[in-house]
Amino acid sequence: MLGQQQPGEFFKLRAQSSAPDANLHNIDPRDYNQEQRENVNGGEAIEQGPQTGATSTAVPSTEASSTAEGTWGERDVGGPVNHRIAMEDFEAMRRELSHLSQTRSRSSMKSDGGGLKRTLTSKNRRADRPSQQRAQSSEGMSAFADGEDLEAGDAQGMAEKEVEFELGTFLKEGHFEKHTDTGASAKKVGVVFKDLTVKGAGSTTNYTKTLPDAILGTFGPDLYRLICRFIPALSFGKHRELRTLVHNYTGIVRDGEMMLVLGRPGSGCTTFLKAIANKRNDYASVTGDISYGGIPAKEQNAHYRGEVNYNPEDDQHFPSLNVWQTLKFSLLNKTKKRERGEMNIVINALMKMFGISHTAKTLVGNEMVPGVSGGERKRVSIAETLATKSTVVCWDNSTRGLDASTALDYANSLRIMTDVSNRTTLVTLYQAGEQIYELMDKVLVIDDGRMVFQGPANEAKQYFLDLGLYCAERETTADFLTSVTDPAQRVFREGYEAQAPKTAEDFERAFRNSASYKKVLADVEDYEQHLNRTEHMDAREFKQSVKEQQSRRVSPKSSFTVSLWRQVLACTQREFWLVWGDKPTIYTKFFIIVANGLIVGSLFYGQPLNTEGAFTRGGTGFFSILFLGWLQLSELMKAVSGRVVIDRHREYAFYRPSAVVLARVLADFPLIFTQVIPFTVIMYFLTGLDVAASKFFIYFLFVYITTICITALYRMFAALSPTIDDAVRFSGTALNLLIIYTGYAIPKPTLLHRKIWFGWIYYLNPISYAFEGVLSNEFADRSMSCAAQELVPQGPGVLPQYQGCAISGATVGSTSVSGSAYISTTYEYTRSHLWRNFGVLIAFTLLYILVTVMGTELFSFVGGGGGALVFKKGSKASAQSTSSTADAEKGGDAGDSSASSGQLQTSSQEDDTIKTTGNESVFTWTDVQFSVPYDGGQRKLLNRVNGYAKPGVMVALMGASGAGKTTLLNTLSQRQRIGVVSGEMLVDGRKLGTEFQRITGFVEQQDLHDKTATIREAIEFSAILRQERHVSREEKVAYVDKIIDLLELRELSDALILSLGVEQRKRVTIAVELAAKPSLLFLDEPTSGLDSQSAYSIVRFLKKLAVAGHGIICTIHQPSSVLIQQFDMILALNPGGNTFYFGPVGDNGSAVNKYFADRGVYCPPQKNVAEFILETAAKGGKSKDGKRLNWNEEWRNSQEYKGVLVEIDRVNQEREKLPAKAADTQHEYASPVWLQITTLTRRMFTQYWRDPSYLYGKIFVAVIIGIFNGFTFWQLGNTVQDMQNRMFTAFLIILIPPTVVNGVVPKFYMNMALWEARESPSRIYNWVAFCTASVVTEIPISIISAIIYWVIWYYATGLPTDSSTAGYVFWMTMLFFLFQASWGQWICAFAPSFTVISNVLPFFFVMFSLFNGVVRPYAQLPVFYRYWIYWFNPSTYWIGGVIAATLRDIPIQCGPDEAATFNPPPGMTCGQYAQPYVNRVGTGYITNPSATSDCGYCQYASGVEYMATLNVRPSDKWKYLPIFLAFVISNWALVYFFVYTVRVRGWGFGFGYLFGGLGKMVGGVKAGVGKMFGGKNGKEAEGEK
Repeated sequence: MLGQQQPGEFFKLRAQSSAPDANLHNIDPRDYNQEQRENVNGGEAIEQGPQTGATSTAVPSTEASSTAEGTWGERDVGGPVNHRIAMEDFEAMRRELSHLSQTRSRSSMKSDGGGLKRTLTSKNRRADRPSQQRAQSSEGMSAFADGEDLEAGDAQGMAEKEVEFELGTFLKEGHFEKHTDTGASAKKVGVVFKDLTVKGAGSTTNYTKTLPDAILGTFGPDLYRLICRFIPALSFGKHRELRTLVHNYTGIVRDGEMMLVLGRPGSGCTTFLKAIANKRNDYASVTGDISYGGIPAKEQNAHYRGEVNYNPEDDQHFPSLNVWQTLKFSLLNKTKKRERGEMNIVINALMKMFGISHTAKTLVGNEMVPGVSGGERKRVSIAETLATKSTVVCWDNSTRGLDASTALDYANSLRIMTDVSNRTTLVTLYQAGEQIYELMDKVLVIDDGRMVFQGPANEAKQYFLDLGLYCAERETTADFLTSVTDPAQRVFREGYEAQAPKTAEDFERAFRNSASYKKVLADVEDYEQHLNRTEHMDAREFKQSVKEQQSRRVSPKSSFTVSLWRQVLACTQREFWLVWGDKPTIYTKFFIIVANGLIVGSLFYGQPLNTEGAFTRGGTGFFSILFLGWLQLSELMKAVSGRVVIDRHREYAFYRPSAVVLARVLADFPLIFTQVIPFTVIMYFLTGLDVAASKFFIYFLFVYITTICITALYRMFAALSPTIDDAVRFSGTALNLLIIYTGYAIPKPTLLHRKIWFGWIYYLNPISYAFEGVLSNEFADRSMSCAAQELVPQGPGVLPQYQGCAISGATVGSTSVSGSAYISTTYEYTRSHLWRNFGVLIAFTLLYILVTVMGTELFSFVGGGGGALVFKKGSKASAQSTSSTADAEKGGDAGDSSASSGQLQTSSQEDDTIKTTGNESVFTWTDVQFSVPYDGGQRKLLNRVNGYAKPGVMVALMGASGAGKTTLLNTLSQRQRIGVVSGEMLVDGRKLGTEFQRITGFVEQQDLHDKTATIREAIEFSAILRQERHVSREEKVAYVDKIIDLLELRELSDALILSLGVEQRKRVTIAVELAAKPSLLFLDEPTSGLDSQSAYSIVRFLKKLAVAGHGIICTIHQPSSVLIQQFDMILALNPGGNTFYFGPVGDNGSAVNKYFADRGVYCPPQKNVAEFILETAAKGGKSKDGKRLNWNEEWRNSQEYKGVLVEIDRVNQEREKLPAKAADTQHEYASPVWLQITTLTRRMFTQYWRDPSYLYGKIFVAVIIGIFNGFTFWQLGNTVQDMQNRMFTAFLIILIPPTVVNGVVPKFYMNMALWEARESPSRIYNWVAFCTASVVTEIPISIISAIIYWVIWYYATGLPTDSSTAGYVFWMTMLFFLFQASWGQWICAFAPSFTVISNVLPFFFVMFSLFNGVVRPYAQLPVFYRYWIYWFNPSTYWIGGVIAATLRDIPIQCGPDEAATFNPPPGMTCGQYAQPYVNRVGTGYITNPSATSDCGYCQYASGVEYMATLNVRPSDKWKYLPIFLAFVISNWALVYFFVYTVRVRGWGFGFGYLFGGLGKMVGGVKAGVGKMFGGKNGKEAEGEK
């Protein structure tokens, strides 16, 4: 594998060139040569398909790779990317492609002898560049070349093998890169930008939007703004204020060059990169000229969009795809059909080149889905971008969250990518180390949107020194260049204070008058002359190369490589990968389908074949077509959440967004088919529908196509909705309307011919056509005998010819009813419309798909970021704070630097000791070990870690990504929720007390907060609940003011956290912890994602805290030399949680240097100590006697280690003598429960008020359902049908919970997640406070929604208006709205994950809706349900109570078609013949007692008689209200119960065993299928999945 590949001639050529590779990881060439000699004959072919865990990766040290197995939950586990080794991987891929080319080629090709040389080193572009800084290490590299040149030897040894391979000709075919006959890259274009100016939205003050704003916005403003967004011509009036983000830039980046763009956050770096990448939609105006090898920007965007890419800071991928699938998909869309055989080789080469082969089968993951580490995910992004074969790539702050070693690997990867493919690369990085800087060719420095330097990277530092700036010793060049743009950071050389530039305008003016700017202009002119001399040869070759890469069926004007059909097929394959990658959803969905099929099927089990079962068969058909469509609501989240990835892929020219729409439809066919099969089989045969093959398959077909149609409807709303909240609201409301106007609850004749205002919706409702199809299919050719209780009259001497049947469609004198006549009379349905209805369903489906396609192509709701800080209403935001708006490039980077980054060390408190409440307690830990369950066993993540934290001492916790730093922090702070912890942790020599977690602060990396709170509110919340209970509120608030001033947050104190930038959020996180007055402070990567100045500000502030008496333990990434000097001690970990150093830093790292120097490893004089430690740990090293060093063992055997143990014992013995705090004075929570409840409730009310979409959604549903319910059943009359309508108008309130509960669940889930992740471990408030606040905050909006719904609905329907009845229904309505809110909360508390919740909800809704005696009358319910679930169902009591109240005094008058008709015997009137029967049964009346023919019998005379068929009596009215009230109270109790049992105690209620069992079943099936098919293909298929 990688370590065994024989190197080719490439490295020899590179070593001999004028720009040799830097020895990036300090690898001793002799060691490497020795290793290569041992493996010189060990080369082996690259396997096709994903590599398994056995694949060797680019880890220089075998020791490092072995220890890397002991990692868990850390962000990076792979070895570093080595430039030389990566080049050899490219060589290995070349040989593999060579072999494939020779076997595939049909023509004999002549050797041109130097294909590889021409590909990678021809014309040695880097030798012609101004950047000679990398040649500075030529002495060392020449020593390497003059030594035993293994690479040269290998090249000669392999010459015979490779003599027949022509790389240039092979790559012309487009397998990996297109090259010309001279060996140069055919797709090489330099970027020229002239007078580039970008403008964004002006700096206006934003105030948070609240509920009244959302309600008022409904009546026009919001809709108008949305329309103007897509049709700007409609906007009129005052033009919005614009501000310039990029001021008049001119410059050039040639092909094969890398430009580093430097500036503080908010200065304009991202804006510049987006402008270069032609991403202009985020800005108000982009002027000036940008050309790519002479191709104008407009032409590039129209025809070559995928050739210029912008890679955003965040790594956004589909989390349930694995690494191999992600890269395979990228290549599928960028590879012609006839070249697909090479894809697996290229994928494996890419993974090996970037050191991620071991992750091939690992999910990519994200913040919520476990997957590869952060560093590995970044490399996946690099590999994916390389797979796009793009020519110009812009990378935005891509090292965020990476440690120094991994960041260097990443930058090295960019260098590889630029060199291998002759790309033009622009990159902006924060905290870039010196070695990263040395990889760059050019640098562009930006200050407040102005270009203050552009030119060769090795000239930038001297340029600013000449201007009079001072660069401190050991300060990296990148940090120095960035600090120049910060007034608080820059330092002037002596004598230059007056004449040196001060403002951004001064620096820009100085640069434009300098020789450096003239060089830039000359470089631009030279390049343009070169283009003209060569008649734009580069552009012509570029266009020809792009054209040759495209499939034959793709238009030459298209930006895409493959045809739309191939895009659809690739996206379809990805859809199946996504589905299979999310197995819990699959298991849950099928479990719910089968369970509901059995439950509902058994509900309708044993339906009579006579007329008694006619109505319930309608219910069977209605539920059959509806349920699976209902379940598809989960598609909304998928459709909305993947937008960011799809938008990026569109920009990469992978596919059109419409291809994803069509692919999802194609994927639906088999996926929905597999869902419909079990459901229809269970439902059809269990409910006793007509057992005929033709009828079953027609039923199956209608259920299948209806489910596809409803799914398409949901996706249409998703495509047209800006947010998931909007999509859920619109989809839920639409589904409710479709249910109302299906023709089941209100039959078609009533809808169309009565005074129903919205009856026309019936014709626009696809479900209505499906319902007619299913019902006419069931009742066709069926003859139903009249049920005994429906025969009229009955009694002695009654002859059949003088009887009638009390059901629609019955004929005079007949005791049986034709099914066709029944549906024709009742519903106006006919079997002849069957296939017409099927066609209409297909037409609706196609319409929804077409609208979705158009919506995705025309609208993009992916936010471009940008905007001002958002303040709470009534805030007196100062002009200064509001003017520091966010750079339109990044959401909320407002004031990231200009307003704050440098102020911490220049504040008035600079020289003052911070007077926070320190603590003299000492925390020690001995032999701490931590292991987690893994693959049937245990994996140890921490191994015998020892250390201590003293007041006034700052400890830096360091190590490569994956070493266990975060794991150790979580373990020491008592925040581990799984696994086994052992060892001894003591405070002052005593075991940890109950208040340990409360008195320690933990600054998490993620900056978790209630984002709708202001900065002041968040800090006050922490102070009030976490400081000792004897401290007065006034003192706590005064302390908050002090903390706000210390962290320079005064001007931003009323800004909402959601609008803050990275550094501001980090300071708020620190402030929230400081407000608790902790004695010990843990911080997890507080400088991650910050620029060097901001990072320095944070660490300087932490140093002040340490001096004030706090003990501080802090993990830190990418620390500069200046930064690491602020720490007192370093605790360094190797992978597996092994300590390899714990001791002082020393002056300029002297103590660290001495420790390693004593063992034969020396730190170079100018080397950053932090980087030295990480690199030393990674590569191992050798002792003076030549033995390989194991740094873990070296530490355990050292005197320093023994000294640590002695110090821990001494401290514990001394501190143990101090008097202990009395146990009765220790409290797990600082504040009493009542204070917790009131404070948290106030915060939640504020959160709801400032998040109007949630409250607005509830009111919206109440209004819409109220209007449609009320005006559909407008002023009901007294017929039998009106009685049914009176029942259904009450019943339709059950349509509200699906939409409302789907809104309650995510809100409760997010609050619960914040509580579980940060606020519960910090002991801010307990579970009782959380439950109480969650319940109480739902009550007001529930009451308001109930009042709105009741007022709109009740009086419109004409229900009784007497105070007793109307008041009763009002109280029941209010209880119902209270019930549904708490219902969603306890389901959310109970379910193990959000995925399970979304699939379980339909189960609850079905049980709630069907088992209440409406859909199937109580008398017909199976015994099991009749005596248990019916009485256990809350809706039974709500519907029963409302019916008992509203139908009691209503007389019934049968309509013309509702009475049973019969003829009396000759000589008798209707009354004489049938009145005895009426008197005997006690219900109904004769409509025409004096008539002698066509007698009419109305089966109900009053509402009391009608409600009796529903098992409701008038006396139930007041009996059912307290019962339903009890259900409401029990819901609240269940919230407390499940939060405590599941979230606090960790009970699983058997779900773990259930899903584990399902997983084993599926695994067994897969294994069986694998054995059945076997062979290589089966294995490859397995690997792909």
